Formats: sequence, C-alpha cells, structure tokens
Amino acid sequence: MKLKTLIPKSEVRKLAVKRRAEFREEDIRLKAKRIEERILGMDEFRYAKNIFCYIGSRPGEVETRKLIDIIDSSGRSVFIPKLNKRSGNFHRFHFMGWDEIITNTEGWKEPKLAMEEELTDIDLFIIPALAVSLSGHRVGYGGGYYDKLLKQTFAPKVVLAYEFQVFSYIESSSRDIKVDKIVTERRIINTRETEVFQPENLNP
Repeated sequence: MKLKTLIPKSEVRKLAVKRRAEFREEDIRLKAKRIEERILGMDEFRYAKNIFCYIGSRPGEVETRKLIDIIDSSGRSVFIPKLNKRSGNFHRFHFMGWDEIITNTEGWKEPKLAMEEELTDIDLFIIPALAVSLSGHRVGYGGGYYDKLLKQTFAPKVVLAYEFQVFSYIESSSRDIKVDKIVTERRIINTRETEVFQPENLNP
C-alpha cells in the first residue's frame, strides 16, 4: 500500500506563491472569471439568501468584487469580514456599497466598521485560500482566523482557488476546519466525496 505524502503547510505556501508567479496577470483574470462563472451556477450559491464573502485583495486570492456586486444587485444580503486582531475573531459588515470599504494598514480591503460576529443566518460561506487539498484542508496566511470562524457553523463552506493552488495532500491538524467544495477555473471539487465534478458547460 502506497503511503500518502503530506506536504507541510510552510512548503505549500512557498509552492503556491511560486506557481502564482508563473502566470501573467491577464491569465489570472481569465481564470478568476471562469471561477466566478462556476460558482454562479452552483445550487449552494443560487439558493443562498445570506452569503458571507471575502474581498479578494491579498496575493493569491481570487478576485470577488464582481461576485459581491452580483449578490448585492440580486436583492440578497452579502456580509464582508473584518478581522479584530485583538480578539482573533472576524466581525461582519452588511455590504451596502463600496463607499464603506477601505484599504487597511496591511494593504488589503475591509469594511470601515463591522458588528459582532453572528453566523446563524448565514447560508453560504465563500472563503479564500493560499492553497487547499482535495480533501478540503485549506492553507491561509497562518493566523487560523477562518478556522476559528468556520468551526461555529454547519453552513456550506466553499473555497475559491486557482487550479495551481490545489494539492493532493496537505499536512493538517485537528484544529483545521475542512471546506465542503473547492471551485477552480477547471472544476468543482466536492471534498466530502471521492467524485470530482467537471461541469460540461465551460471550457477547461
């Protein structure tokens, strides 16, 4: 029996950054558009009334501004995370327009203000990853903030990722919260099953 090779998170981060640098910005934008098209067709997205979605602004994160606009214009509610570093918790902001979004001191986008964390009404979480495994273990920037957030909900958890960010096996711990699905420019991966879904309506 062949043993699985688990790649340490530190190594995964380096590999993901290296792979990202191999693509032109034009290619990245095209990949992001295909990812957006795929998630728009998912039942989890189409039937969700309250959606928690990050703003893609860090290196390696899939852009989500247009996706947020689509949710907002459809009459549904979209909630944007704001990290409280003192408590280590995400608060949330009910998105009402880009006028309330700022660039923080670390260079990424977030709301000016946000309310205390409340998750019971969220139907879908759309979250970022620097890398993710086929089994749903995601790698972020090392703070563990999303794991802390997601362990409090049973709502569907979907990662948006480029295909080059997907790894077969990634080192994980009991604190890591697995995501349910991964949406890339090529496929939708159901991490709870062995089957990998490849929609036929989009070119790979």
